[in-house]
Amino acid sequence: MAGRDKSFTVNIIPHDANRTRREWIVTGSKLIFFRLLVALSLIAVVSAAAILVTGADEFSRNSELNRRNQALSDSLRNAVEMNQRLSAIEDELEQIRETRLVIENLATAGSPKDEPE
Repeated sequence: MAGRDKSFTVNIIPHDANRTRREWIVTGSKLIFFRLLVALSLIAVVSAAAILVTGADEFSRNSELNRRNQALSDSLRNAVEMNQRLSAIEDELEQIRETRLVIENLATAGSPKDEPE
């Protein structure tokens, strides 16, 4: 059995028949360099995909801004809730004042002002 050839050939064949055909045979140390280059390219592509999947802002300065933005958003939500509660309390106090005025008016309406004691 003959030994297997561990090289490969790259052919570039143009569509235009007037242009020349190019052929490169990659063997020996060039083959090792080419395999190393392909492996590094694959690692770069996989790393880029992993960064995109996990979120690019975790690897940049944007993560600090995102944390600050989240804290401000939470603070704003709390302030809005407090404002709504205060508005409800003010509405209730206004109703109490109106009820008090009605009760006072009823109390004074029943007693004659001109009647001697």
